[in-house]
Amino acid sequence: MARIMASSSYSGAHTYTVKIKTGRYKGTTCLGNAILRFYSKDNPTPTERHCIGGHFDAGKTREVRVEVPHPIDDIEQLEVWLERPANTADVRWFVEHMQIEDADKNCVRFFPFHRWVTMKHQIVRVNNALLPQHDPNEQRRNESIHLDKEYYFFSTRVAKAVPIMSEVTASPESFTKSYFMQVFILPTIKDTINQKLLHSFSKRWDSLTDTGNIYERALMNFARPEIVDVYMDIIPQDDWSRLDKVFADQRLIGTNPAVIQRVHSLDILKEIMDVSDEDRFNRQMKMALSDAVEKKKLFMVDYTTILRRIICQNGTIASPVALFYVNEEDDLMPVAIQLFKNKGPAGPDNPVFFPDDNKYTWMLAKIWFNNADASYHQSVSHLGFTHLLMETIYLALRQTVSISHPLYHLMAPHFLYLLKVNETAFKALVNPGGWVDTSMSVGVKGMWEIIRRRYQGYSVALDDDDKHVDEPDASSCVEDLHLAQAWRLDREGNLENDIKCRGVEDLPKYYFRDDALAAYRAIKTYVSNVVNPHYADIETLKNDYEIQEWASMLSAKYEEGGCQIQGVPGRGQFSDRDQLIDTITSVIYISSVAHASVNFLQYEQYGYPFNYPAMLYGDPPRTKNEHTESDILQCLPTKKTTLGSLAITDLLSQRATKKLGDFEIKYQFDKIGMDALKQFQEDLQEIQDDCDKDTKKEEVYDILNPKYIPNAISI
Repeated sequence: MARIMASSSYSGAHTYTVKIKTGRYKGTTCLGNAILRFYSKDNPTPTERHCIGGHFDAGKTREVRVEVPHPIDDIEQLEVWLERPANTADVRWFVEHMQIEDADKNCVRFFPFHRWVTMKHQIVRVNNALLPQHDPNEQRRNESIHLDKEYYFFSTRVAKAVPIMSEVTASPESFTKSYFMQVFILPTIKDTINQKLLHSFSKRWDSLTDTGNIYERALMNFARPEIVDVYMDIIPQDDWSRLDKVFADQRLIGTNPAVIQRVHSLDILKEIMDVSDEDRFNRQMKMALSDAVEKKKLFMVDYTTILRRIICQNGTIASPVALFYVNEEDDLMPVAIQLFKNKGPAGPDNPVFFPDDNKYTWMLAKIWFNNADASYHQSVSHLGFTHLLMETIYLALRQTVSISHPLYHLMAPHFLYLLKVNETAFKALVNPGGWVDTSMSVGVKGMWEIIRRRYQGYSVALDDDDKHVDEPDASSCVEDLHLAQAWRLDREGNLENDIKCRGVEDLPKYYFRDDALAAYRAIKTYVSNVVNPHYADIETLKNDYEIQEWASMLSAKYEEGGCQIQGVPGRGQFSDRDQLIDTITSVIYISSVAHASVNFLQYEQYGYPFNYPAMLYGDPPRTKNEHTESDILQCLPTKKTTLGSLAITDLLSQRATKKLGDFEIKYQFDKIGMDALKQFQEDLQEIQDDCDKDTKKEEVYDILNPKYIPNAISI
């Protein structure tokens, strides 16, 4: 930690130690002279100016000693600005926080900045956690928000999809050098070497057993996903029925675990799946379909509407429905798969596939279903409704809420690196000709169409024209499964409501639900412990014009400059604390827990092409003709495509930031925030201890143990 002494001519002066943390933003290094003045609590006249030097390096803490003629009672505010040296351009400096220590009084006072310091004077209050109506520096506060609007504004890159940051405005936020090296540079080098090596190998697989050999052939070995050993043990024994449980478990503890829903009635099932051969269904379950529905043992994953007629970059994807039941051992098992809805527009058979069909035919049905599931996972569950949704919410926050607001301090750690990660992803992955186009069936255009449908809502009346629909209120769970409902913050974004609406409260061995709920409830308690003390009454909340403007922007339509997010509690105005608590809980949950659940198993799931293929060649089977091993090998992605998926999912599965509740950047210095954070950390530790003790479950699913959940979408 560097130390300098501010100049002084005082004899017997009183000395303060000022510790200054510079942030990690582009162009943040201070090249001018920084000037500092103190304000006491009872004296509006500041001290004389103190030059504390320049050249404050990004990410570093510097210690400065400042001398004043006599002690200052209760330093309440700091005034900081830069003086530009001669013959230099404009200067600026991003200050994270300052800490003033008075050794004689054994007193430490914190001043959170989290802002740019320029030649314009900035005044920051101690702890700096004030609602706008309580801030005496209201004009400066509003000027700071106005400045943020120059950087953080919307641009709908794809018509009627999620509004995100303008592509012509690069994010001012940046990675640390160590993070960039670990997460981007080293994996890129590894991938380049392996791509060159694979040119010496054949493009297609020789056999199903050959699909497990790519990991050893790579020069810089990729770790062998655990699921490969399961397949390599089963395939030689020709006991493929064991893979049915693997297939079903993917709905519960895979990388897309929040789509399965209970079948509420047989009539609804008949609307989307051909169940005319009831004896065949009954034989799979050893019970009647009607009994399975009545006993709440029948579940489904339905993509018949949302994936219908998606135009793909590479080949075709199915728009399937898969049916599952809970057996006597409380295991979820597949019953049937239909890859297209009843009779297609051209009149092909579109049969229902069953586990007791020809083994290769049944395997093909599962592979094509998983390809559709993977398309939805990457489009909606991952990119659309973690990365992009949180970006639009963060942009709205920066345009409406001051960095001095206590609720900004509450949410800010959960947006770490988000804009920079998304900016990088657009350049490398979600751009024409990038990874999505070369390694996924849907390609970029198909991905955006799926996101658009889920964001707005999409309805199909069998073979009628496509149409968009107004969303019903989320107070009741809609069971019309013809409707690909618009994603709602108070339904899919609220884990407790989502579980209730999908009817999976009692689904056995649903470890995602159990672990996610524990973390969600800890987050909600944390948010409540910050919100409730700051808003002692409803009037205080109503008069907080910044947080109310944020609510309005989240709900407002595109053409009104808003995010057009459906289901924002309060519909654009928070009228009670519960609405605000639910909204912020959803933001933190999605940024941390939800993203972890859909991100960090990608390598394990996508890393073996037979298990969960993002790309398939040819067309899904439309008949019950018997198939062979060769048919499966022909549809699987090539070795080169597989290696590309290994490289990307290996990168995306990196954890390079701190665990939930342990923040890289400290924002909360006020007592309310610090007490709430301390309780949050204790609650998370208790959940972690419980997870660690449950060794049997941890062997199966540990992805949402709090020690493995990052704070933000930082990869």
